[in-house]
Amino acid sequence: MFGMDDPSKVIEQIRSYIAEGRLELAEVMAQELSTHLLNSKRDNELDRILVLVLREWTLVLFIREQWAEARHASIKLAKARKIEIRRLRSLGDVESLSQGLQLEVEDIVLQGRIESSRGNFRASRKWFSRAIKRDQHHIEARLSRIGSRWRIKGTLKGGKNDVLDLLYTLEKSAGVERIGGVLGMRISGSALAPIDRILEIIEGCSDPSLGLPISVVERAKKMKECIHSEINQIESGERESDARLAAAIDSLTPTLDYHQYSSN
Repeated sequence: MFGMDDPSKVIEQIRSYIAEGRLELAEVMAQELSTHLLNSKRDNELDRILVLVLREWTLVLFIREQWAEARHASIKLAKARKIEIRRLRSLGDVESLSQGLQLEVEDIVLQGRIESSRGNFRASRKWFSRAIKRDQHHIEARLSRIGSRWRIKGTLKGGKNDVLDLLYTLEKSAGVERIGGVLGMRISGSALAPIDRILEIIEGCSDPSLGLPISVVERAKKMKECIHSEINQIESGERESDARLAAAIDSLTPTLDYHQYSSN
């Protein structure tokens, strides 16, 4: 295979092909490199590269809607990732370990999406819940957990706790932000969840015909109204795009003491 003597360059090429939409070629390259590494004697560096290429292989299979193959690739990825995480722990490399654990969360979310696409709600919910357990601030995992129930079952009945968990998490966020030109919401340094994706799920949670208790529906409606209001404020320039910056500015602005002002 071309470039097998430098597998890191092959991974760069695979990513480039995915970005360009050349998915079939990306899949072939990812499969060949993954198979080669899995059947070869590896050192620490090749173990690291194996995780990277298995991640790309799983992703491209998912994008191409090859659910069964994506699931098998994700299982191989999980095994390779476990070895890599164990190595990072032993090295005491805090930064690399932190990055590895965050990527692990994203891998788990993808596993949930694969199971959801296969129509397996119970398995998908298990993976999304596992991602949330690993990252308490992960908004997308919560959206996907609700979206999977909605798509597979055609209802949100039985999803009260999941919806309340999402709403509580969104309420803890700094509000709508525009980061890198994208409107979304996040908590602390967690990944930004696109606002269109959030509103798509909140719209379902606001629909009383989908089986949620009316109290939950009303709370979702309030969240939807709040999100739209914050979007309008950002678009009109009335609110800082970076919600955390806005909060910092507000904290520096002295509160007007009306009684002291009127006595002068």
